[in-house]
Amino acid sequence: MRKNFNIAVDFSEIARKNPEKLAIKAGKFEISFGDLAVLARKIASALQPNLNTKRVGILGSRSIPAYAGILGAAWAGATYVPLNMKWPAERLITLLNDLELDALIVDASGAKLLTPEVLEHAPELILRSDDAAEVPGSIAFSEIPGVAPETPAVLTEDELGYIVFTSGSTGMPKGVMVSCGSLKRYLDETEKWMGLTQADRIAEAHDITFDLSIHNMFLAWREGSSLHLMTALDMMAPQAFIRKHDITVWMSVPTIVNNMRRANKLSGGLLPTLRLSIFCGEPLAMPTVDAWASAAPNSTIENIYGPTECTVVCTRQRLTNPPLITPKRGILAIGQAYENFEIAICGEDGAPLPDGETGEIALASPQLSNGYFKAPEQTDKAFRMIDGKRWYYTGDLGYRDENGILHHMGRTDNQVKMKGNRIELEEVETHLRRVCNTELATVVAWPFIDGTPQGLVGFTTAKDKDEATIRKEMMATLPEYMVPSRILLRDEMPRNINDKIDRKALLAELNAPTMETPSAEPEKVLV
Repeated sequence: MRKNFNIAVDFSEIARKNPEKLAIKAGKFEISFGDLAVLARKIASALQPNLNTKRVGILGSRSIPAYAGILGAAWAGATYVPLNMKWPAERLITLLNDLELDALIVDASGAKLLTPEVLEHAPELILRSDDAAEVPGSIAFSEIPGVAPETPAVLTEDELGYIVFTSGSTGMPKGVMVSCGSLKRYLDETEKWMGLTQADRIAEAHDITFDLSIHNMFLAWREGSSLHLMTALDMMAPQAFIRKHDITVWMSVPTIVNNMRRANKLSGGLLPTLRLSIFCGEPLAMPTVDAWASAAPNSTIENIYGPTECTVVCTRQRLTNPPLITPKRGILAIGQAYENFEIAICGEDGAPLPDGETGEIALASPQLSNGYFKAPEQTDKAFRMIDGKRWYYTGDLGYRDENGILHHMGRTDNQVKMKGNRIELEEVETHLRRVCNTELATVVAWPFIDGTPQGLVGFTTAKDKDEATIRKEMMATLPEYMVPSRILLRDEMPRNINDKIDRKALLAELNAPTMETPSAEPEKVLV
């Protein structure tokens, strides 16, 4: 017998019991659980008669309408698919064609991206927020005539809750499909250590396309906490936002803290209201930890780890005294696995390695995602059945020490995490080669600060285009954060012993004393 779980049910229970409780605050706007439930039900009533693929796109920023769209899709019994606002039109069109959405929900920012070219590939049903500009053929939220029932639609645990896209090595992003059951298992495990209450005020620093938003959103709605959405301007001075809104729970990539450190914005005792601080998405360097611990003296600090494919998070490590540091890297360990996970460290032949030896981290759990949307070969490569058990091979290197603590040691491939974004260098290279019309092109992550890459640098032998032209043409098919900030033109490429382009030689060239390192720009943080 299959169990049922709709990700909107927890929210609906809070809305029924505490309708006046603040659910979301976004700048000068706020909405209660009761009013957000009514809005979600209106959206659901428009969606339900039109469900075929049961996939609903959400094209929006961190806004109340975007979150209402997510709830409305779930309430109707559909899978929600957040679409990246930073995607250029060509990429958005390609994915709209692949997804075959039943409907598209847009806020004011998302509506601006619906050019005539994009609209040709959008679904017939488009719902827009009342503050959005007119979109031909669309329906404003206030124009929806009815409301869906108070109880969300019944979904089984094996039906999809959401599809979120990450960078892919094939030149297009991969859609990670997460079932309702996987999300439920994640929420059940995570609420054990989060300890959220209705008094908590959670800062939301992540776009809805970043799976850390799933953590904040659904845990807040499960426990009745309020979610406080940060604008791009707020991200310039997170410490001011935390103090202004008396934030109690903070979650971000370490890059945000590093930018605050460099700007001398983290004085001791600055953030007394924080009780829980969570970091994820990048290595957590000890100088970052120490600075935050001093600024937030009343806060517990947690370092969490998990690929999108495992449903947000699968390990965590609390900051202790003394801290559990990964030797030679100067970063906080990633700790121990959730109770519903098995973790193996595998050698090149796939066989498990003993404690202390470094290999690829593999995960087995009922919390794993279903694989990649319309990409069976990629799914079979990453998700493998071994002795009747399904494992996900992460591509992350790590080892387990004698105390059972996991340590992260980098990647087996050319994937990087940069300012919170997961980027496959092969995807960027595919577009660089196309623009330059040459196979002699490659991309490296550089420079590194506190163990985290701050930018991308491209190398090519192309002679018929200058750097500015190459970058401009790449932006037509890639979001800006994936376009190298510098393109270096060369007469030839260094080769390694296998006659491949030698990335190490190029990195050595960049690290030479004569190479100017670009300064970090906090405003470019993309989360």
